[in-house]
Amino acid sequence: MFSNKKNTHRKEGASAAHDLTDTEITGSGSVTASSNKKKLPAWVIFPVLAVVIFLAWILSLFAGGKTEDSVGTPLNVVKAEKGTVKEVYNSTGTIESENTKTYYSPVTAPIKECRAVVGQAVKAGDLLVTFDTTNLERDNQQAQLTLQSSLNNSIAARAQNAKSIDAANAASAQAAAQANALADEVNALVSQVNSAYAKYQANQQAAAQQAAQNAPKVQELQAQITTYNETIASADAVISSYERGYTGRQVEINEALTAENPDPVQQQIIKDTEDYNAALKSKSETETLLAQAQDSLDALGVPPADDAGYADLLAQYQTKYAEWEAAYQAAGASSPEAGMTSAELNNLDISDNLAELAALTPEELLAKGKEGMKADMNGVVASVDILQTNSAAQGAALFTIAGTDSVRVKIEVSPDDYDKMKTGSEVTVTLADHTYKGTLDGVDKIAVPNAKGVPVIGARIHIENPDENICIGASAKIKMTVAEAKNVIVIPTEAVNASTDGDFVYVIENGIVKEKPVTLGISSSTQTEITEGLDEGDMVINDFNADITPGMKAVAKEAAAE
Repeated sequence: MFSNKKNTHRKEGASAAHDLTDTEITGSGSVTASSNKKKLPAWVIFPVLAVVIFLAWILSLFAGGKTEDSVGTPLNVVKAEKGTVKEVYNSTGTIESENTKTYYSPVTAPIKECRAVVGQAVKAGDLLVTFDTTNLERDNQQAQLTLQSSLNNSIAARAQNAKSIDAANAASAQAAAQANALADEVNALVSQVNSAYAKYQANQQAAAQQAAQNAPKVQELQAQITTYNETIASADAVISSYERGYTGRQVEINEALTAENPDPVQQQIIKDTEDYNAALKSKSETETLLAQAQDSLDALGVPPADDAGYADLLAQYQTKYAEWEAAYQAAGASSPEAGMTSAELNNLDISDNLAELAALTPEELLAKGKEGMKADMNGVVASVDILQTNSAAQGAALFTIAGTDSVRVKIEVSPDDYDKMKTGSEVTVTLADHTYKGTLDGVDKIAVPNAKGVPVIGARIHIENPDENICIGASAKIKMTVAEAKNVIVIPTEAVNASTDGDFVYVIENGIVKEKPVTLGISSSTQTEITEGLDEGDMVINDFNADITPGMKAVAKEAAAE
């Protein structure tokens, strides 16, 4: 905006000078007259040009300063737009064979020729080792007898193992049948227990209703009984006091009761005796009333509800359930002693292989020795064991081939990236100038220290299209898309800022710079997904050459599309 104004002033000044002088300045600096124009002297032209240029410069400064103050600082921005962003995981790993096989000698014999060389590419059917069969028949006679004994032992062990398994299965079946029978009894008791419990609840409800109906009369009788007990207690106090005071004084009592003119002492004796007799009578009458009230209260009492046999049935159910549970566990329990372990069975397999070799006739062993050792797959020779002795023993390792028809890349993953490793993800594998398709088909479930002591997780990428350019043990680069979001708001990654309060961006709204908190999603090396904080079309500042402050005036300079 400023440059356009300056260019305009500069053009107008030049035209004015040109019209004023009617001259053209040539490349050599000399002045020539235009056709039909009057030539002016040089001392007039140069001062005029200087004045025009100075005025243009003053006007440009005035116009530039006024525009920036009133409009704002021009800043580079990008529009928040919808797009697709991919997060790509890059790493390096080592090419490995998924099918490595060690070849063992079928005979005991000197090596006549070894054509296997470490690193050599071989095809299925290539002859790699030949034997000297001179002493083969004689050397194998003793081995045949020894290995035959081993085979017999293996057969006997397998038979015994089968018997143990059959016995365990029979015991398990018997326990299962017992458990099923007990289950039927338990189910029958469940029905009886539920029925008895329902009756018990009904009886309890009826007893509660009867008790509620009798409650007022019960309370009345209980109050009467309390009063009668108090009356009896009061009479007992009078009787006890009289008997303590007048025991052994019967003569005095009789004299007082028969005296015509009793003195004060005798009058007191007469009164106490009358009170005593009245107390005896009151106690007797009250005890009669108390017995009647107690009988009435007992008659109103509600007997405990009949449990309809619920308690007995429940006890039977609990006992039978415990029997069933024990039988069920016995039926489902594994019996590791019933059969051999996998290691023991593996040893039998090895013994069987040796026994099969030992069972061959000397002629067959000789034929195998003459046949030699051939590769049975395409691959690379990984190791040659016979280079040390130049002779082979039956069952000894001769060489190892790493197959190249089925290969993978072994990588080490940081535990921080474990959640990104999704089995089945497509991978691009690069080996030198060759590119292959791959699939992540295995991730370890444990982090172990690598050579530098850093915990890493092993992962394997199967190569779908291996060819003759595959090099076992070579380093390969892998590229895997671990996350992808389509039709989402994206901005350049460098436009995102971070602070202790979180991530944010600067935007221009109505000519003012504002700071907006944002929530980030997937990020690539160039773009970042914004899940919250921005709308499509927002002008996000992406200017590294300006000192940006929230609240400042600014003018958006949108970057040209590439």
